Amino acid sequence: MPGQRVLIIQESPKTRIKHTKLAENSGLMVDALPDGSGADHILVQNKPDMVIADVSAPQFSPLEFLKKAHDINNGCRVVFVSSEPVVQDAVELMKNGAVDYLLNPVEDEKLESYIRAAVSDSDDSGKTSSTCGNTGNTFKNSVKIISNDGEMHRLLKLAEKVSDSSASVLIQGESGTGKELFARFIHEKSDRSQMAFVAVNCAALPEALLESELFGHEKGAFTGAVSAKQGKFEQAHRGTLLLDEISEMQVHLQAKLLRVLQERKVDRVGGTRPIDVDVRIIATTNREIETAIKEGEFREDLYYRLNTIPLLIPPLRSRKGDMELLALYFMEKYSKIDRRNVKGMTKEAFKHLASHEFPGNVRELENIIQRAVLLTENGEIKPCDLLLNNNKSMELISEQGIDGVENGTGRTIKEMEKKMIFHTLTETSGNRTNAAKILGISVRTLRNKLNEYKKEKNIQPFQVNTGPVS
Repeated sequence: MPGQRVLIIQESPKTRIKHTKLAENSGLMVDALPDGSGADHILVQNKPDMVIADVSAPQFSPLEFLKKAHDINNGCRVVFVSSEPVVQDAVELMKNGAVDYLLNPVEDEKLESYIRAAVSDSDDSGKTSSTCGNTGNTFKNSVKIISNDGEMHRLLKLAEKVSDSSASVLIQGESGTGKELFARFIHEKSDRSQMAFVAVNCAALPEALLESELFGHEKGAFTGAVSAKQGKFEQAHRGTLLLDEISEMQVHLQAKLLRVLQERKVDRVGGTRPIDVDVRIIATTNREIETAIKEGEFREDLYYRLNTIPLLIPPLRSRKGDMELLALYFMEKYSKIDRRNVKGMTKEAFKHLASHEFPGNVRELENIIQRAVLLTENGEIKPCDLLLNNNKSMELISEQGIDGVENGTGRTIKEMEKKMIFHTLTETSGNRTNAAKILGISVRTLRNKLNEYKKEKNIQPFQVNTGPVS
């Protein structure tokens, strides 16, 4: 793919290598830096089409760099990643033209979608179009929806049947059931599969910023708009746009969205002419959208426009047969990723999983299994390794201990909690965000726990590191 390049700025060697491989697999040439010291030189010399930059990289000023990148190459797509969410920074960067502000750990599929969009933009500008198919093939078949459930199979057949149409799809279901996975499945089965799949979370951005993200803006449209920016509709031209959690969109924007769907044209914020777009729309929601309509929080006409093809994803608790299948899949997946020699799971562990309601659905199950893979010490996951958030789980921990001490001899629940936290921080190289995800708690809760441990006078045998934990 001559001329198409990506610049990666990432201090973590592991993450830098991972992002480099993703870009190279899509056919881009890569410049990778551990800090921002050589970034300006690469901007001038190589004029990258895309930048993936860690906001906390040494010798790196995100906002200053973003402005330079757009001055040198106005079409450069800059994606920032961060381990600690700072809303003010995210808003400032995205107002100044950043494509997105992602939180670690970043999903591979998310970065791939932005890489595909960058490749598509570059092809449209005349660099080369012959390799767009290769990029699509790299992304092709990356979606895995694993299920033995009859209703899930029916939904997958329906999704595949309508994938080549232009009809809008509305996917409803609880959080963690795999709505975005279904959206990607439809895209990959469609005749748009070699074009961009662009996703926007309607619940994650304030109204003013979401409008700019969806429809784009012109230079000078508002304070901080130092350059023109394509919206998600333009980025998804000839591809698929996922409107995630659309029921959280403000009614004012729903009206503008409805007009775009009807006319297939977008008006950038501050723009003077409409821009034609050819986009397949898939929307998701975890709310009862009919209730939102009755409460005046969602437009009925927009609902009927989006609900051409309705898909209702069942929760994991209603398809218990999938629990064991998915648990084994995630066990194998994270054994490879985290280089653990985990061979199986005891019958007692499976029974323990089956007794859990899984309010967080498949996403919760995945986190539980990833955590268990890290915590198990004999190559076989036991009930005590699952650390489910219920009384039965706590009884098991008390009886067995996470380090195999029978009947919890010499261990209190608080001590084992502490050991589990430090063990997980060690496994994640001190990354609080990753550790909190594995532990199934918020970053704030983890931070409060660490502060609590630091204040203790006697914290043996789990000595607290008083230095910063990233």
